[in-house]
Amino acid sequence: MTSIAQEFHDEQCRSKSILGFAKEFLLAKTLDQANIRKAQGVGVLTVFLQLLTVVFSGVPLSKSLADGETAGAKDVYYRFMNSTSANWTKFIRLLSSKIIARVMAVLPGNGVIILDDTIHKRARSKKVELLARVRDHNDGRYYSGFRCLTLCFHLGKITIPIDFRLLSSCNEKARINDARPNLDKRTNGYKLRQSAIGQSFQSAIEMIGRQRGLVRHVLFDSWFAMPVMFKSLRDMDFHGVGMLKASNNLYRYKGRFYKLEALFALVKPFLHRNDSFASMGVELRDGTPFSITFVLDSRPHRKREWLAIGTTDLTLSSQQVIALYSRRWNIEVFFKTVKSYLGFARECQSRSFDAIVCSVAVVFTRHMILTWVNLGLPTPETDGQLFLLMFDEIHECPFPEALELVLREIASLCNQDNALLDLSLRDFITALPCYFNTLKAVS
Repeated sequence: MTSIAQEFHDEQCRSKSILGFAKEFLLAKTLDQANIRKAQGVGVLTVFLQLLTVVFSGVPLSKSLADGETAGAKDVYYRFMNSTSANWTKFIRLLSSKIIARVMAVLPGNGVIILDDTIHKRARSKKVELLARVRDHNDGRYYSGFRCLTLCFHLGKITIPIDFRLLSSCNEKARINDARPNLDKRTNGYKLRQSAIGQSFQSAIEMIGRQRGLVRHVLFDSWFAMPVMFKSLRDMDFHGVGMLKASNNLYRYKGRFYKLEALFALVKPFLHRNDSFASMGVELRDGTPFSITFVLDSRPHRKREWLAIGTTDLTLSSQQVIALYSRRWNIEVFFKTVKSYLGFARECQSRSFDAIVCSVAVVFTRHMILTWVNLGLPTPETDGQLFLLMFDEIHECPFPEALELVLREIASLCNQDNALLDLSLRDFITALPCYFNTLKAVS
């Protein structure tokens, strides 16, 4: 089979924004660096751009393949997504690092890293590889699917995914299906599967450890706010900022150990309506200096009357700690965007674990494209407005189609007896470039 030139993707991708993004950040080179390659046939960039465009076109990939509107047959895309050699997490890290460098050069302020996870639901699936029963922290229910552990960079109004791990369950009883057997242990697919059945804490530490020197603070909610997390982050020269929950964890204050409830009882006399927060310095059980900021919770359906935010950065004031932790909510907005608009957990129904990981990387790349487009606009738009702008761009009638419509209308108006006009029209169509081949039907 002869190799199709990479320039072919310019004709296949109908979005100028996506094409501009691909050329601006050298997507072809980044794909190659992440070992995402094709030996022959349709170029790897053409296939990847087609996957990026699907959600903005409003037409499922299966229908586009059936109608012959894509480059290559369905096997091209299935083999591309099911490849065990592709390193999609590395691709996201490489691409995000390029965008972050541009963002930090334009926007003032200090960025932060946000760690959180969300449910990748596969409610109707039964034979998906490594499918597990996972718990949703929001409603406390269990669903069939995966946990997508995600690391995001945030600065100003910009949120960029920088790494992710698709997790099954480390508990064998909670896994509905196991990984496929006889997989080469040298491949990236095997390593991803081993990470999927490992501890989420180890995956989180590994992901954060790759971002040393990027930021100083890592934000996370109460599910990750354990003493061992704060200690591990300090060992990597990060400062953790997280919401603490009432538990059996003890904190040393003036030589004695207290639980969070007891510490709040000590600081409560200093809290009032006009000044509803206060901080106190304590130590973790291993001696790590620690600061806890207590805030009165005025929400109507609160579980208790206070919230506690912990950090190892003792240079921050109470107001700075609260303002810093409030930025953690941006990852929740990110999850809402990718689920509502960009096809997260909805677009790919494959049974292969490699294909599911590929689909997550494609969704995260789409979000980076929206972020980059938004950064270039004179007035920033919401994620929903950006999605509609991309949708309209895809559905704009390109010049070849517009010309085809005009010529078809002219042909229908031509009198069959007017042989000279008919001959002139045929000669004009014959002289058109090769990518106007669809117009031959007019003649």
